[in-house]
Amino acid sequence: MLAQFAAQYHEELITAIEAAVISYGIYTLLLYPLYFHPLARIPGPKICALTKYWILFISWSEHRNRYVHQLHKKYGPIVRIGPEEIDISDPEYLKDIYINNFDKTSFYTQFANFGSFNTFSTVEKKTHRDSRKVSAKLYSKSNVVSEPFQAKIRTVMSSLLKMLEQNQDKRLNTFHLWSVMAMDTITSFSFGSKVCKSLLDDFFGEGEAVIKAFMIQSSSWFWTTQMPQLYDWAVPSYVRKASKIACDWINSQFSECLEKDSGNTNTLVGVLMGTNGARLFDARRARSEIFDHVAAGHNTTGTTLSYFFYELARDPEKQERLRAELAGLNGGNLATGDHGSLLYSDIEHLPYLSALTQEVFRVYAAIPGQEPRRAPKGGFRWRGSKETPSTYIPEGTIVVMQPWSLHRDPAVFEQPEVFNPDRWLVDDEQKLATMNRQMMQFGSGSRMCLGLHIATCEIKLCVSNVVSRYEVSLVDGYNYEANAQMKDIYTTIPKSGDMPLKFRALAV
Repeated sequence: MLAQFAAQYHEELITAIEAAVISYGIYTLLLYPLYFHPLARIPGPKICALTKYWILFISWSEHRNRYVHQLHKKYGPIVRIGPEEIDISDPEYLKDIYINNFDKTSFYTQFANFGSFNTFSTVEKKTHRDSRKVSAKLYSKSNVVSEPFQAKIRTVMSSLLKMLEQNQDKRLNTFHLWSVMAMDTITSFSFGSKVCKSLLDDFFGEGEAVIKAFMIQSSSWFWTTQMPQLYDWAVPSYVRKASKIACDWINSQFSECLEKDSGNTNTLVGVLMGTNGARLFDARRARSEIFDHVAAGHNTTGTTLSYFFYELARDPEKQERLRAELAGLNGGNLATGDHGSLLYSDIEHLPYLSALTQEVFRVYAAIPGQEPRRAPKGGFRWRGSKETPSTYIPEGTIVVMQPWSLHRDPAVFEQPEVFNPDRWLVDDEQKLATMNRQMMQFGSGSRMCLGLHIATCEIKLCVSNVVSRYEVSLVDGYNYEANAQMKDIYTTIPKSGDMPLKFRALAV
């Protein structure tokens, strides 16, 4: 009798424990994240509230930017995209998150090279601030418009024009071409004219080889930034080989610059290794810094110019309108045989050129993806919208904004998917201010892109010099709609890695 009672008691205890474990599991894994978590009031797909691996899968499959944008269309300006992650598409929060400088997440720490962090991958605020100060003056607007820098970029533009003259009416992969042009600019800036190797002079040889190496090494972006613990298992050997080629190419010029021109304070190497930088930058960290600047600088500018010329090629009227605005510059002497560059001071503030540039930045932001930060101690408050009431966002929550969505807000940009540079030429200061406040093509706050002045200068000079001399056209038979769309990744490129265009010299 006692044994029977003990057996029954044991069975009931096991059942009770099983029920408790199951109940706890249901509460922890299902009920709490959906109904009791501090973020439960933030709308979004239930699967996002239950697991972080859904948004990781969307990122891996290269659909994240568009997916999150569709969530904003459905749920409003704040959406929950993970158990502890939200995405905001409201410029009112740019100040809260980026200008007030929420901490970066570990997403950025993976952007290290040569076994060392750099300014971009530095999370700690004081170290970042001190690191950024070292090269900030070199990247300033006053330095970019100065004669020494302008002389460097005129040399690059001259090489570009010679290359186009030699390849008229040929199908050119202009994504590679503009990337090489930007690479020549940033390496001239980094290493100086005594050392930098002009890739435009050998575009079809070393130029394309170097650009392809950088493209291949960056193709592991998901495993590098999102799941680095699986990097060694997931990334194939040819990516590591390409990464070594890119690193060796940077390292050889860095070493040569230290040997031949280390005291030149007009180069990035000279500044980083000079008196002001020596406290923070040893040779390894300086290499990492320069690799980051070169990789980001050539890729983003190459992408932006690819879509700039694509829009001009698909609409000859826009070409003609820009050409008319440029007419008369350089005394009208812009024949193909003249490789002299226009002056940046002449074209910087041209209205239609500036409107085109701003619209390219809006529609084709080179970094359209997530800019994750972490909610600070004490959290912060979502102040409310018509879809989502005022809600406390707890400390540690990953908070994201993406330019892709900010730049496509129909309340600010009428017909946001339409490429319309005239939206920037309206005589309405308030409307322009509202649109500009929504723009995030170079980031925002104290960590925004250092190279914004160089990039804008390159883009405007490149477009002006080429359009003044050449008719730009699409290539017959190429499926631009399928192959030239923006790749849905953090730093975008044309989907196929190709933007084929042709150039024909204008009649003199």
